[in-house]
Amino acid sequence: MEEGTLDSVRAVGARDPLEGLRALVELRRELDEIEARRVGQALRDGRSWRQVAQALGISKQAAHKRHARRIRDGEPPSPGASQRRLLVTGQARKVVELARREAGRLGSPEAGPEHLLLGLLQDDHGTALRALESAGVTVEAARRAVGGYAANAAEAEGGRARVSDAARATLEESLREAVRLKDSHLGVEHLLLALIRDPTQPAGRALTQLGVSPGELSDRVLALIGASS
Repeated sequence: MEEGTLDSVRAVGARDPLEGLRALVELRRELDEIEARRVGQALRDGRSWRQVAQALGISKQAAHKRHARRIRDGEPPSPGASQRRLLVTGQARKVVELARREAGRLGSPEAGPEHLLLGLLQDDHGTALRALESAGVTVEAARRAVGGYAANAAEAEGGRARVSDAARATLEESLREAVRLKDSHLGVEHLLLALIRDPTQPAGRALTQLGVSPGELSDRVLALIGASS
């Protein structure tokens, strides 16, 4: 425990009840700050919001509501820091791998932005999946929109297609989305925001075909993470 916090713990037991109450308020503030720093570190280390919530003994929604905005506001990128130094969460990395496998199953040697969309729809949790599901998008419908699902298609490199230049450009855009939102990590929400930034690209066209407005979907994501457009 930090030295200042230890002092606050000792002061809580003061004989004067008002002094003890003031010390208790200060202790709560210090513990809140320590908790927020620990949550931020866990996210930077690649832990998910679900894991953070389990450690705190609360729901994922409660953990996100308690800390997401505070982390964004309290930990802005340092002056001159590169966008590439943002932590890429384990969830986001998993989505890229899912996209590569999905491209392989569809018989494509390259995973493009549209396959990143399919990867997001196969994530087991997260803001992007919640936003897509709330818009009525399913992985089966999205597969048909991006070209159909061929169960017997030859899988490139054991089902892991290489990442296309267009998909890499989307990943670069997701970095800019994270910086724009003042986040200290790059997560699945930033990938989805990047995918729908340009509705003329394959993922945007697929969503439009499914009757989903990219603008409305963006608003859903921002509402879920407590950010303004």
